Amino acid sequence: MAVNYRRVAKWASAVSIVLLIAFMAILPNAVENMEPMLDPELENVTRLDAGGSGSFDLKGSHVYVALRLSEGEDDPIANLRMIEDDGQEFSGDGPTRLHVERLVNGTTYVPVRVFMPPSGGTYTLYNDGDSVLWLVDDTASELKVFSDPIILAMFGTCCFGVMSGVVALIFAILMLQNKSKDDGRKPNGLIIDGKVMTTDELYRSQNQTNLSDSEVQNPFIGMENKDAENVSKTSKPEPEESSESSHDAWKGWDEG
Repeated sequence: MAVNYRRVAKWASAVSIVLLIAFMAILPNAVENMEPMLDPELENVTRLDAGGSGSFDLKGSHVYVALRLSEGEDDPIANLRMIEDDGQEFSGDGPTRLHVERLVNGTTYVPVRVFMPPSGGTYTLYNDGDSVLWLVDDTASELKVFSDPIILAMFGTCCFGVMSGVVALIFAILMLQNKSKDDGRKPNGLIIDGKVMTTDELYRSQNQTNLSDSEVQNPFIGMENKDAENVSKTSKPEPEESSESSHDAWKGWDEG
C-alpha cells in the first residue's frame, strides 16, 4: 500500500499548529503555577544567613542544590561546608548544565554546589560566605512540578506539537522528492487522466478516430442525388411521333 505523503504532511502540520496554539494558551497559567515551586524562599530545606549554620535530615539519592544570589557577571563562590553526622565533610560536586539558574520575580538564584547523599541521615551545613545561602531539594521540586496537570499539559502540547511539525516537514520533503521522480519518468503525450495508455489502447483509440472520421456524412450527398435524378430524367428517351406516323403510312399503303 503506497503512502500518501501529501495527506500525512497536511494532517501532521494541522495537528502541530493546533498543539502549538494550545501550548501558547496554557503557557501563562503553567508559568504562574511553576514559579512558587521553584522559589527558594518558599521551597527550601534551609536558609542560612552569612556565617550561619543549620542541621537537617537529607534523603538518600535525592539531589540537593545550594544557591546564592547572582552577583552580576561573576558567579558567586560556594564558601560552604557540609558535615555528616559522624563528623566527616561531604564536599559534594560542582553544578552542571542540568542545574540552571532560577529567575523568580526578577531575582536570579545561581547554583554553587550540588549534593546527592548516598544514604539518608542528619547533616550540618555551614555558610562561610558573606551572603545568604539556600539549600533546596531539587528532586522534590521536580516531582512537584511534573505532578501539576497544567504544567504537564504545557510540556505535552509543546513536545508533541514540535514532533508533529518535524513529521510534517519530513513528509513534505518526501512528497517533493517523489513528485520530482514521477515528473522525470512521465512519458509526454501518453497519459490521459493520470493513467499511462498501453499500446493496445493507443491502437484502439486511433482506429476509433479513423472510424468516426469515415462515418461523417458528405455534406454534398444530397446535391449529388438531386443531380443524378435530373440527369436520369433528361436522359430518359421519349416516344417519337414520327415512328407512329410512319407505321400508319405503311399500313395504309399495304391495304391499297
